[in-house]
Amino acid sequence: MSYPAMVTRYDKKGRKCEQKPSKSMDVSLVGIRLKSSFPVNAGERLDITIALRDKLVTFEGRVIHVKPCDDQGFELGIAIEDIENPYRIAMNQFFDWIQTEVESEE
Repeated sequence: MSYPAMVTRYDKKGRKCEQKPSKSMDVSLVGIRLKSSFPVNAGERLDITIALRDKLVTFEGRVIHVKPCDDQGFELGIAIEDIENPYRIAMNQFFDWIQTEVESEE
């Protein structure tokens, strides 16, 4: 499943300089893989807000890898570095829901 996300970049002085929509390709409790229309640098810190069902989850992440895609976009591998507890709880609830859905289909 894919979920919409918003990526915020910062300049060298720590000011917001760019905010662009993206979409998730994979989501886990430790990281996220995003499809983006713009490149970022490996090691760059980003703020990510992702819509998981009926909740918005925000966290700070570090770009682990950037890979060009065949359709002119970029695949970003991002490690979750800082996430506030209410957002971590929302992510856990999301994965509990996914697990329940999978079990009900079996």
